[in-house]
Amino acid sequence: MRKIKSISVILMICLVVTSCLVDDEQSQQEVDQVNTPIVVGFSKSMETISHFSDIGTVENTIRMAFLGGGKGFSEIDLEIPFEIDSNSTAQQGVEFNLNSSSITLPAYRDFGELPIIVNTGNFNPNMPTELILNLLPGNVATTTDTRRTITIIFIGCQSNLAGTYTNPDLPPGANGVTDFTQTTPNNFTFTMPFVGIGGVTPVAMTLVDICGEVNLTGWQGGTALSGEVTVDNATGQITIDNLIIYYGATIDPDDIWFDLGSSTYTPQ
Repeated sequence: MRKIKSISVILMICLVVTSCLVDDEQSQQEVDQVNTPIVVGFSKSMETISHFSDIGTVENTIRMAFLGGGKGFSEIDLEIPFEIDSNSTAQQGVEFNLNSSSITLPAYRDFGELPIIVNTGNFNPNMPTELILNLLPGNVATTTDTRRTITIIFIGCQSNLAGTYTNPDLPPGANGVTDFTQTTPNNFTFTMPFVGIGGVTPVAMTLVDICGEVNLTGWQGGTALSGEVTVDNATGQITIDNLIIYYGATIDPDDIWFDLGSSTYTPQ
């Protein structure tokens, strides 16, 4: 009986010690989490602002997001400084005006906003200009290389790609015809070549035309894609070369879903 009691006492001591260790580990994890730096970054790496006539000054906002750290939020307002990159071609007082040198991340919020005043009458009608902003979080917070910078492109030249096009490579449900439909200034949606839902139903793709420089921006499947887009100024034909669709969200040569090659859209 005495031996059984001794074993019971030992087990109880072990349970208490184990419980204390678990509590200590949890407490340490909570302390470590609180001491983790706040991480912030721009919500996008690129933003396009298009105006083709002078409508005076308008206000746009650029978002900076809370990405992690701390307790999962900031308990106080944080002022995150930024700089205008020397490679910017847009000028303060010409295309834009910024009245602050920092972005506020409000306490307990997921994002902060930077107002930017856009001077619509001062856009270059022949070529885009760029404003590049870099976050400088310093001791207040940290950021990642991929989210540190945003490029804001001011577009004063209007795209003329909108219209109806024929393409024999479209899925059967498209009947060889698609519209390049402008969804927002200089951004278009159209039918993807070769691929269709069930081999038949059209699938949408998107592109952006920045003063004649045309780039694919996405497709209905949502995964990464790559390809070179050229426009023949004489015929109006739009050709996509080396069109590749990937399984994942990043361009990875070892993760190719569709290698579609080249396809040409001819205006009607």
